[in-house]
Amino acid sequence: MRKNCRSWSRQAAMGVVLAVTTAASAQNASGALQQVFARLDATAAKFHNAEADVTWDNVQTQPIFDKDTQTGTIDVERHKGKVAIALHLKTFDGRPVPKEMVYDGGQFKLYEPMQKQMTVFHTAGKEAQIQSFLALGFGGSSAEMQRDWTVSYAGAETVDGTATEKLELLPRTEATRQNVSKVVLWIDMKNGIAIRQQSFDPSGNYRMIDYRLRRLNGGLPTNAFEVKTASGTRVMER
Repeated sequence: MRKNCRSWSRQAAMGVVLAVTTAASAQNASGALQQVFARLDATAAKFHNAEADVTWDNVQTQPIFDKDTQTGTIDVERHKGKVAIALHLKTFDGRPVPKEMVYDGGQFKLYEPMQKQMTVFHTAGKEAQIQSFLALGFGGSSAEMQRDWTVSYAGAETVDGTATEKLELLPRTEATRQNVSKVVLWIDMKNGIAIRQQSFDPSGNYRMIDYRLRRLNGGLPTNAFEVKTASGTRVMER
């Protein structure tokens, strides 16, 4: 009987310790998340534009593993609640393969010079969904992020020598969940800008984008979001 009592006492004590440890861990995570939110908000209050180098990995996990890597630059601008983005991809797996991807004014343009083709996607009615995804970690407030995503703290991690805080985002809307099941952001706490983004589709395939910030609020060319096409380019509307 005494042996059973001692065993029960040990189990009860272990349960209390586990409960206290779990509560403390949750409290620490909540505090860390609020610190990241505060940094994002401080950056959002002053954010106008940013320019960064980009390394974009597309990783297919199903049905067989495959990976390709593209490199280039990105321009992001926020003005009066609107977001404009220009992604200038230059290489594909080390080979010169230029590609322009521009979102501005409710249109998404994909220009492929080697195919002499530009596809224009009209995004009427989907602007909020597109903006909530395309510019994650680039000048958006914590309120905007939490409006569209369920956000949790995923720990600290050093990326290429930079100390970051990780956030895990789950989409709130079914429309977004059809294309994106989860996003992970690595936030540089020195400037409140994402230096890495990993987004998963419902099949488990993902893309990993690394950003190396060139300039923050340093101004962009007036034609930064214009697409200059070569003569003879075919334009397709969708």
